[in-house]
Amino acid sequence: MDKELNLTGNESGVVSSEAVISAISSVLDGEDKDYNTVSVLLVSDDEIKEVNKKYLGHDQTTDVVTFPLHEKSEPIEGEIYVSLQTTERNSKTYNNSHSNEIIRVVIHGILHLAGYEDSTSESREEMKKKEDFYLNLIEDSLMTKRQ
Repeated sequence: MDKELNLTGNESGVVSSEAVISAISSVLDGEDKDYNTVSVLLVSDDEIKEVNKKYLGHDQTTDVVTFPLHEKSEPIEGEIYVSLQTTERNSKTYNNSHSNEIIRVVIHGILHLAGYEDSTSESREEMKKKEDFYLNLIEDSLMTKRQ
């Protein structure tokens, strides 16, 4: 099977496709995870709320919802839904660019696909550190490519 990294819903170009693919690749490589297909879908608040309600039973919007579609011992396959409206609001709250906030939640989603959880304060802290690490790694990599 061919390996695929997909991004849909970026018609407005709110985030660099190269940055999203770099984020996915960096985490998968850094966590030494094989993969077949990973899809990132940029959606509206209404769409992510519907996905969240239908599949997870949560009647609310959120920034990211991740669906692993693989067995634990198999190469990663999954879908990551990202709300453009929620990430835009969060970017203002955290004084971050919208594109960086999208990349951060994509990294968060990939970490979930790689097996990380965030159900306890300790596991949330570990994921936050990993998010920061990979976000910095990607920013450094993209800056190097532009020079």
